[in-house]
Amino acid sequence: MRVNPTLATEFKELGAAKVTECFNCGNCTAICPVTPQNNGTFPRRLIRYIQLGLEEKVLNAPEVWLCLTCAQCTVTCPREAYPSEIMVAIRKDIIESGMCPVHMRDFLNNLQKQRNPWGIGKFKRDQWRKKADSPPPTVKENPEFEWLWFVDCAHSFDNRNIEVSKKIARLLNDIELNYAILGREEGCCGNDARKAGEEGLFLLLKEENEQIFAKYGVERIVTASPHCYNTFKNEYDGYDVKLLLEIIYDAIKSGALTLKHPVNKKVTYHDSCYLGRYNDIYELPREILKLIPGVELVEMPRNRREALCCGGGAGFVVSEYPGEIRPNNLRAKEAADTGAEVLAVACPFCMIMLEDGVKVQKVDDKIVVRDIIELVYESVYGPEEG
Repeated sequence: MRVNPTLATEFKELGAAKVTECFNCGNCTAICPVTPQNNGTFPRRLIRYIQLGLEEKVLNAPEVWLCLTCAQCTVTCPREAYPSEIMVAIRKDIIESGMCPVHMRDFLNNLQKQRNPWGIGKFKRDQWRKKADSPPPTVKENPEFEWLWFVDCAHSFDNRNIEVSKKIARLLNDIELNYAILGREEGCCGNDARKAGEEGLFLLLKEENEQIFAKYGVERIVTASPHCYNTFKNEYDGYDVKLLLEIIYDAIKSGALTLKHPVNKKVTYHDSCYLGRYNDIYELPREILKLIPGVELVEMPRNRREALCCGGGAGFVVSEYPGEIRPNNLRAKEAADTGAEVLAVACPFCMIMLEDGVKVQKVDDKIVVRDIIELVYESVYGPEEG
């Protein structure tokens, strides 16, 4: 097969050099949650263009921006051709060619200028601490910290997720974890900049983070965001990275946290793409839910590796999705159809997207979206504080 050498180089840099392995079986197209809006040819058609060296067709194909980077195609590809990474590589070429689509410009500009997707002043990153009953210590207040809690953009700026942050802080303080946060000095991990194709911005954010980590001697990182977890674990070097749910699970098992109040709800759990397909974390969130007294866990038909994406990755948590299909709306309906009263999430972007989906589908009188941390918190401290 003849592959365009320029694009092939980009694929190699992004870990998707196996484009020649694709034999156009169509599996990626069949499994893609948004392919129906493109006559059933995405992403297979773009991969074929690449194999034929049709660079202009690839760079001008609007469907490149339909990709959610959910990796459903990649985990089911029989040839390990990494279709989702190929889409990211194409985006990188488009961005570097100066052809960034309008719907992505604000997202990328916000990251560039304010180090968060919403473009809120970066000096406001730690203001949520003032609202916390049990505020977290900063690296200056606890210079001998063991764990850096990387709060992340959504948990710092989004009002709904700030409520989760306040609960996280109290839980971590009460289990006496030796930790600290960076406060105003925290930046963006860069995960979604990279998935949107802005490799240069990702590298800039990564360099800034590594410099501030070195300044404070950071060796161990804990984060509640699957996006940050994925990036720090797989795209940075030299750090011991844990998901916040791992810390919480260990605290429950050790007795540092006691789940003494029942949460009598039927709950369904939505698998985050960046926990599940990217990092093979499927059972940990479910194990925590099963430990909460009163919780009845029910599954949606599409779960674990086959779970439908919420649609919030690669910048779409703030950018207008260019396709007709809205995965968050479909997922909200799937959750409501289980008869569950609570749609549990373990990702701040999933929280934002699925709360919107529940409202759009007009099922908010049947089901509410809650972070697993909120359910743990209610079981530890009681419903009046949950």
